[in-house]
Amino acid sequence: MIDQANSFLDKLFSILEENKIDLMHWKIDHLCYRTSDSENYEAMKNEFSKLGEFLIESEVNGRDIATYKLTNPVVYKGYTIPLVEVPAPKKGKSTVEGWEHIEVVIDISFDDLMKKYPGIDFDTKALSKELNPELVIKFGDCAIKFHHLSLDEVIKIEKAL
Repeated sequence: MIDQANSFLDKLFSILEENKIDLMHWKIDHLCYRTSDSENYEAMKNEFSKLGEFLIESEVNGRDIATYKLTNPVVYKGYTIPLVEVPAPKKGKSTVEGWEHIEVVIDISFDDLMKKYPGIDFDTKALSKELNPELVIKFGDCAIKFHHLSLDEVIKIEKAL
């Protein structure tokens, strides 16, 4: 499973380099592993429970997302990635199983990030999210999402509600 994460990161970082996108000093907050159906979602929850501590399962946009803190974080190119989220597929939407995106916590505004990379086609539809808005870049079957809050912080907020 973790070997597949490293292969996914190799692919994503190759795309980032091709597009001259530098993650600079930012933290890769977590990896996302997509599931193909509800049975696969339950199976992957069991698999990730063997690799780390289950933190929370929250409903987001009408589907459950389980989050795990890995016993052995993914270490890649100087980044230590401690968390994995596993979303159930959205009802009526077909998804391919596998590693799908990373999420990065940034310390600049979304506007400044878009100005830094004017040739990149940013997906801005999630900027209106009430909790932890995000700016997304999609590269075919993989993506990078930028936030201002870490998933740890979001989980603390969710647990306090």
